[in-house]
Amino acid sequence: MTDKENDAPETAVPTDPEGEDTTVNEETEVVEADGEEAEEEIFVEDPQFDIDYKGECAYEVKVTIPPANRKKQSDEMFDELKHDAEVPGFRRGKVPMRLLERKFSKAVRGEVDSKLVNAAFQKLVKDNDLYPISTPDIDGLDEVKDLPDDAALAFTFKFEVSPRVELGKYRGIEVERPVVTVDDSDVQETIDDLRNRYAVFETLTDGAAEEGDQVIIDFKGAVDGTEFAGGSAESYPYILGTKRFFPEFEEALKGTTTGQETTCDVNFPDDYPNDALKGKTAQFAIKVNEIKRRRAPELNDEFAKQAGHENLADMQAKIRERLEETSKDQSRRMAESHALEAVIADSKFEVPKTLIEATTEETYQSEVRELLQMRLPMAEIRQREEEMRAHAREHALHDIQSLVVLNEIAEAEGIEVTEEDFEEEVALLAQRTGAESEAVANYLAESGRKSSYEARILRAKALKVIMDNAQITDKEIARDETEDAPKAE
Repeated sequence: MTDKENDAPETAVPTDPEGEDTTVNEETEVVEADGEEAEEEIFVEDPQFDIDYKGECAYEVKVTIPPANRKKQSDEMFDELKHDAEVPGFRRGKVPMRLLERKFSKAVRGEVDSKLVNAAFQKLVKDNDLYPISTPDIDGLDEVKDLPDDAALAFTFKFEVSPRVELGKYRGIEVERPVVTVDDSDVQETIDDLRNRYAVFETLTDGAAEEGDQVIIDFKGAVDGTEFAGGSAESYPYILGTKRFFPEFEEALKGTTTGQETTCDVNFPDDYPNDALKGKTAQFAIKVNEIKRRRAPELNDEFAKQAGHENLADMQAKIRERLEETSKDQSRRMAESHALEAVIADSKFEVPKTLIEATTEETYQSEVRELLQMRLPMAEIRQREEEMRAHAREHALHDIQSLVVLNEIAEAEGIEVTEEDFEEEVALLAQRTGAESEAVANYLAESGRKSSYEARILRAKALKVIMDNAQITDKEIARDETEDAPKAE
């Protein structure tokens, strides 16, 4: 098992370069240590570590730093102060040591203790091959500022390390690759969708409104006879079936004709975001001013040219070719997903709780933003919150396991990302965005995204190892059996 990730987090306790009061406390932050001194030369007597593994990648480590280390660091710091300190009434380098100790002892003690705590954490993680995912909590340092100089430092680190995996079988696994054959109906469906995108709304002179029609309406809403803000509009264009209004409103509009007036009652839910309307029933008066129906262009050479093709036959051929490429790519990604699922199922994981929680929250909030962009009411989102959070947690855990498995395979196989690999990725990005390769490379480097793309390349190469050594069997399936292919990383 291993807890390695691509980028080990930075860990060390900062010190105050000005020599001011830096007494270590419960909130001491741990960041990256500078140089080798913190790990190797700072201790004259090694700290003692009582390591308690709590499971799920969580550690509690009781630390005792012998007092000889405090004395050594304190003596060295006062020697520096003796040469450099400026005190009124004394020349530089001539200040009595007793005066220096009285004036700077608190600041020196804080600096020394911060340095020792920092070095102890660095030594702990290095000697025990640990990879923390965040800065540690430090318990037991409240009394440090009153601790005698000849007393040992005693405190506890609490932290989590990177997810761990006992890798299962990833070479020679059996993988079923779903294959969907593109037929004439698929081509026609795509063409029909294209025609709909070129369609225009035309006024309906005869007939009733149905789903997909655009109705131009006036409406006025009231609760107990009193109109409310946002409840009225004139010449409002609404497309039936978009569900941007409440269901009662849409039902009232279906089947109406131009010039018709109708009414409906809308029941606002108890968790509606507008407090004034929560749990209330509004009465709407609606007038249909105009009905427009979408008219698609005729399927002929003229339309094909409008869509950017030479003629109808050329459009049909190119659409079929594109569909076949898309189907092939989808089959590949589905097979990769099945292969990765098999490796995950055969592996054993330990994942930090905080990482799952943070990733779950990020996934949930992302889904909320997507639904809001789709104009789904916040009230409806709140009603689905429990279900959405459960799904987000499941998705988050799967994402973590996928990354950990691929990183572990990359390490086991000795996979590395070369500059040539990165240049190929840059070229693909440049092709997709229409930018110059040099500009893309500079942007990734300056924005700090290069390491992220290199990590993606590493995992893609690890996934290729799985697929290159898999026993793949193609299986023809109907299109309605096709599951949603996973998004390409």
